[in-house]
Amino acid sequence: MQIGGPRAIEQVDQASVPVPDPGSGAGEAGTHAGGTSPLPSLAQGGASLRETIARRAVADLLDGAPPPPAAIPRRHLPAHKVASIDSEAAELRVDMLIADALLDAGIAPRHPRIARTVRRIVQQYPADPGERMRGLHDRSRDVAGLAQAMLLLARLGRRDVIAAHCAPPLAVVLTYAEADGAIPTWALPDTPSPAEVEAIAGLVHALARWDARRFLGMIVAGARWVADRQQPDGSWSPPSGGERLHSCWQALRLLGAVMPNHPAVARAARFLHASRNGDGGWGADGCAPLPTALAVLALAATRTTLPEAFPAQVRPLLAPGRSGWPASRFPHGPAADSASAMRAAPGSPVVTALFALKASEALAPHSPRR
Repeated sequence: MQIGGPRAIEQVDQASVPVPDPGSGAGEAGTHAGGTSPLPSLAQGGASLRETIARRAVADLLDGAPPPPAAIPRRHLPAHKVASIDSEAAELRVDMLIADALLDAGIAPRHPRIARTVRRIVQQYPADPGERMRGLHDRSRDVAGLAQAMLLLARLGRRDVIAAHCAPPLAVVLTYAEADGAIPTWALPDTPSPAEVEAIAGLVHALARWDARRFLGMIVAGARWVADRQQPDGSWSPPSGGERLHSCWQALRLLGAVMPNHPAVARAARFLHASRNGDGGWGADGCAPLPTALAVLALAATRTTLPEAFPAQVRPLLAPGRSGWPASRFPHGPAADSASAMRAAPGSPVVTALFALKASEALAPHSPRR
C-alpha cells in the first residue's frame, strides 16, 4: 500500500514517507487509547480507515524509533559488559521489526530508515572472520535476532548480505547439522522452553524465505517440531512475560507458509476464533489493540478463509485513539522487553503502532500476509 497525499508526503531519496497532516485529522479515528468505544469518524470506509492507520503508524514508527547505538564487537568487551551488548541486540530486533512494518505500508526499501537498519545488521554480524560470533550467549535470544535479520534481508532481496553476514553465525547455530539437512538435536530439544519454540519457529521460517531448497530437510523437521509443541487448546505457550497470541503468530507464520494443510493449523484457527471477545477483538480484559493485532496476524498466517465482514469489524479496533495508540510491552518476553529497547517503560505506543499497522495491512485484499 502506498500511502499519503499531496500535503502528506515528504520525498527522501525518492521514497514516499507519509507524515501526519495537521489539517487532515489523522490520528483522530479509531478507538480511545484505553478503551473500545469507536469514535464517530469510524463511519468512514475501510480503505480510508486503512490509510488512517497506516499514516499515523508510519509517522509514529519514524519518530519513535530509538537511535542506533555504536556497534561494539563482543570480543572487545569484558564479561561484565555483555549485558549492554544484549541490550543493543534487543534494540536492533525492534529496529528490524519497525523496518518490516514500514515495508508493509509501502515505504520504499531505499528509505533511509530501512537502509540504516541494514547497516546495523551488518555491524551486528561482521563479515570479517576475526570479528565473527564464536558462540551464543543466550541461545533463544541470539537465534531469534538472527532469524529476524534474515527475514528482513530476504524480503529486501539482499541475499548477498545474508550470505556475507548472516551465514557465518548461522553456521555456528547449525554446527552439528546433518548432511540430509536435519537440525541438530540441541536446537530441537525434547523439552524446550517456550522461548526456544518461538526462536526455532522464526529461524526455520527465515531458512524457508532465504533458500527453501537448500534447507528443505531442516524446514520440514523444524516445522513438524513446532507443530508438535502445540497445546491441547490449539495455542502455543508463550515465554515468561510474553503473549500467547504472539507465540501463535510465530508458529503459524511458519506452518502457514510451509505446511498449510497440517492439522495444527486448523486447530489453531479454531482456538483464535474461539478466544475472540464479544466486542469483536482480543484481550484478557476486553478488546485491546495489541492482542487484537497479534490475533489478526495469526489468523492471516493460517491462510484459512476469513468471514467477509471480518476486516470491517476488526480494523476499527486496530485504529489509533485521539491520543494515539496505548503503550504496550513488547510481546515476546522480558528478554526483548527492556526499557532500553524502546526508550520507555513499561511499554511504548510504538510497539502497538507497528503491530496494528502490520495487522491492518494483513487484512487488505491480496495482502502477502507477512
